[in-house]
Amino acid sequence: MPDEAEARNAARKLRAAARAGCMTVEVVALGDFKPSPYASSTPEERLAAAVRLIEHHQALRGGFSKIPRSAWPGEVVMAGEEHGLNFPRTLRTC
Repeated sequence: MPDEAEARNAARKLRAAARAGCMTVEVVALGDFKPSPYASSTPEERLAAAVRLIEHHQALRGGFSKIPRSAWPGEVVMAGEEHGLNFPRTLRTC
């Protein structure tokens, strides 16, 4: 049994090391100021970084949804004036 536990522990440490190599998070002490890494970026560079982040997260969850967006559960919020309402109206779609 100890060999099995050691093997599981070693495998867990290997997975953790692999995840650490892909981490996009930086820990900053509470109260410390950390300037935005995109402060000097152009809008095009910021957009490219956002696209990379979205694509990375989509890959982590197994790719894009196979279900069309119109079939997703959720709600649609219609702003009032163009629909003859004086308040936002929420339509439930699920």
